[in-house]
Amino acid sequence: MTNSTIDQQLSAIVAARPRLLIRLLSIVKKDFDNRLTEKLQQGGYKDFRIGDMVLIVNISQEGTINNELAKKARITKQAMSKVVKNLEATGYIYTRKHETDNRATVIFLSDKGKQLVIDTSAVVQEVQRYYTGIIGEKDAEILRDILFRLVEVIYPSAVEK
Repeated sequence: MTNSTIDQQLSAIVAARPRLLIRLLSIVKKDFDNRLTEKLQQGGYKDFRIGDMVLIVNISQEGTINNELAKKARITKQAMSKVVKNLEATGYIYTRKHETDNRATVIFLSDKGKQLVIDTSAVVQEVQRYYTGIIGEKDAEILRDILFRLVEVIYPSAVEK
């Protein structure tokens, strides 16, 4: 391959970057995380990390077994153990041994954790309204539908029915 051919291929790739789906999704996700973090910190959640949200939102009201939670959150059991310790130390969750399986731990939201979920939901709605204000209700609904169809195929268990 000549230098000019490889340079042309690289130029084509660089020219396509601004509209790459993964890049666009990544930018919107980063913006969303920043807006959510800022609002939660303004609301007094200075000890909460946005990366821990994946665990918090997957805890059911009846409590969730540690292995099931790791699977739902799509993180390793080791990573989950670290997050659980941190969230327990900051008072967002509490744990109890499973009643019939001594190897399992059941994780529950504390009142502080429940309030975090409630407050986060309000901020999420606010950010969604902001994005909808930019692209309009019709396009926001189309985007939601397209992303939902993608998730149904690539990660069906994430779609609650």
